[in-house]
Amino acid sequence: MEQLIQQLLKMGMNQLMDESRECLVMTDSAYLHDIADEHVYEQRYENLDLPKDQRMLINDYIACSQTAGHFYAEISYKAGIKDAVNMLADLGLLRNLEIAGQQ
Repeated sequence: MEQLIQQLLKMGMNQLMDESRECLVMTDSAYLHDIADEHVYEQRYENLDLPKDQRMLINDYIACSQTAGHFYAEISYKAGIKDAVNMLADLGLLRNLEIAGQQ
C-alpha cells in the first residue's frame, strides 16, 4: 500500500494539489477575508518607522512562519492522500489494483 501511495505522490500529485487547492481557496470566504486583511496589515507594517535591523528581523520571522505554514499544508495534504488510500483499501475498494512496476 505504501508503494501505491508513493506512486500517486510521484505521478503529479503536486499539480493536482495546486489545482484543487486553488479552486477551493478562491471560494472560501474565511480565506479570502484573511487575504484581504493581510494586505491591509502589510501596508500598515510597511508604513511603520522601524530601524532597518528591526524590520529585517520581522521580515525573517514572517518568511519563516509562511514557509513553515506552507510545508505544514503540503504535509497535511499528503497525509490526507495516504489516509484516503488506506481507507479505500480497508473498505476493500482497491482490490486487484496493479501498481506500476509490479506484477
